[in-house]
Amino acid sequence: MSVGEGALFATLGLLVVAALLGMLSGRAPGTRGPAAIVVAVAGGAIVVLALAVITGDPVSLQAGDVLGTPPLDVRYDALSGVFLLALGALTIAAGVYAAGYHGATRSPIDGLALPVFLGGMLLVLGGATVLSFLLAWELMALASAALVFGPRPDRAVASAGYLYLAFTHIATAAIVVAFAILGAESGSLRLDTFPAAATGLEEWQRTAVFLLLLAGFGTKAGLVPLHVWLPEAHPVAPSHVSALMSGVMVTTGIYGIIRFALLGLGHGPAWWGVLVLAIGVISAILGALYALAERDLKRLLAFSTIENMGLVLLGLGVAFLGWSAGLTTLAGIGLAAALLHVLNHALFKGLLFLGAGSVQEAAGTRDLDRLGGLVRLMPATAGLVLVGAVAAASLPPLNGFSGEWLTFRALLEGGGATALDELPRFAAYLAVGGLALTAALALATFVKAAGMTFLALPRSPEAASAHEVGRAMRLAMAALAVACVVAGVLATPLTDVVRGVAVAALTGAGSVPATGLAAGPVTAVPGPDYGAAVLAAALVVALVAAWALVRWREATARRSLTWTCGVLPEPAFEYTATSFEKPARLFYEPIYRAQRELDVELHPGTPFPRHIEYHTAVDHALETRVYGPGHRFTIRLAQVVRKLQQGSLQLYLFYIVAAVIVLLLVAR
Repeated sequence: MSVGEGALFATLGLLVVAALLGMLSGRAPGTRGPAAIVVAVAGGAIVVLALAVITGDPVSLQAGDVLGTPPLDVRYDALSGVFLLALGALTIAAGVYAAGYHGATRSPIDGLALPVFLGGMLLVLGGATVLSFLLAWELMALASAALVFGPRPDRAVASAGYLYLAFTHIATAAIVVAFAILGAESGSLRLDTFPAAATGLEEWQRTAVFLLLLAGFGTKAGLVPLHVWLPEAHPVAPSHVSALMSGVMVTTGIYGIIRFALLGLGHGPAWWGVLVLAIGVISAILGALYALAERDLKRLLAFSTIENMGLVLLGLGVAFLGWSAGLTTLAGIGLAAALLHVLNHALFKGLLFLGAGSVQEAAGTRDLDRLGGLVRLMPATAGLVLVGAVAAASLPPLNGFSGEWLTFRALLEGGGATALDELPRFAAYLAVGGLALTAALALATFVKAAGMTFLALPRSPEAASAHEVGRAMRLAMAALAVACVVAGVLATPLTDVVRGVAVAALTGAGSVPATGLAAGPVTAVPGPDYGAAVLAAALVVALVAAWALVRWREATARRSLTWTCGVLPEPAFEYTATSFEKPARLFYEPIYRAQRELDVELHPGTPFPRHIEYHTAVDHALETRVYGPGHRFTIRLAQVVRKLQQGSLQLYLFYIVAAVIVLLLVAR
């Protein structure tokens, strides 16, 4: 048995044990900690599996027999390994975090659903047949929905859960239709036969399959305009589950696009790449804009996930453009940029969601306008979340920068590829501007998120009484923070790994070549040559020098409260999240279409205000003007159809006879 096979068996066994312990958690609360630790150990086994398939041979497993097809039929290769690496890292952190998180296991259903959710994602990334892939896909969707609903959902949580279920099953329907077309052409339900079958399809059929795959997997990735479920579902789940959903689950959609649309359909027309670029730019910009306008910390992070999936799609757009023209080097840099950002996003977004959960547990709120001052009350959490915020803002030398830098280079390579037509090249250059705007908006967003959460004075009694979270929660966040730093400093070797994976995927190899890059046309794929290690060393020297200067000045410095015109500083003097984002709301008014309400209460008999309340809300146009009317129409249609169900046997027999007559007439 190879190392990879052993790691796979160990992972499945550990997840079964964690599920059993989780089911006992309702009657024996003492099992919650052991169950969480078992989950963390399973994450370590997933990391071993990931490294094994990236550097060694693919790993396969078949078990069971349903209608002549094994329901468990998985095969992991180097491409799977990148996503497994993200899954393993976040599973370790989520398990350790859950051991100390009060909201980790709300019921035995939660204790069972988390290992099942992890197992579903594990099997999705290795599904080798239509049956095994779709079973794992549904397992992942239903288990995560159970974690969103929780044991006693209120109206808002139930609405978010049902919205998530609706969209995930719409996505599944699109994927099933695409698989049906490919399966009919190949005469087999094995997924590895689909690339050859795609070459036999007519052009309109390949285009239909591409659009179905993009819609189905793009919904799971939270891409605009199929994103509306994500900012509703992710914030209401327990924070370690939110980290897994935003850091890993959404990337299974990216995995599907790469596996089945980019690699599975072969060289498509250039407009496929232009469409992917357009969706990526729109998702990135709108996600960043809506994140900037959010005051709920977890909803802000959910919109940031939409933004980052858009950035991943920019890399994939370049890969599609290169693939369309047979430019393997261009396709390689685009795919490498996408894979690198998938890994980086998983680390810093997982850290930020765990940090948001810590803030919520300590202060009892996620409202940025009611937080503040937590850096003095939660110094460890503040420092760790700051690392995640810097990474999410794509500032060097942390890991968030390297993925965006490589994406930027990929777009420039695409714009300068003379083998492409003018429209694809123009789209690539236009996407550079979208990437730059997104980076600026993300920087403003995380300055707001970190500053309004941790700096200044507490703006509510809840924030003033906050306390540092437990050791296990801090340890989980610290592990991810260290990973963000290490992945940023070692950006060049990490990029070499994902470039090797891109080579393996594009050339059909099962694993990364021993030399990292195979000899051939992909060797020219560039990497992040901005000198991450040197920049990190210079930054450390600068920070140490600044610290020494401050300590030297402290000997003679006099400390005093901030000068506020002779009165004691109060929270009312501070910037709030609402005031911070106000300039952006005004500038992007055509997109935000903000709704404002101002209530002023005067002192009796005077023109002077005694109490002022200002309320503002962003209009999410797609939700209110597209999905809202569509939902209302569906409800009205259902009410009309409901009238046909009268409970009358004679009426139902009439329906059957009428349907048979219509079918006979059509058959003639």
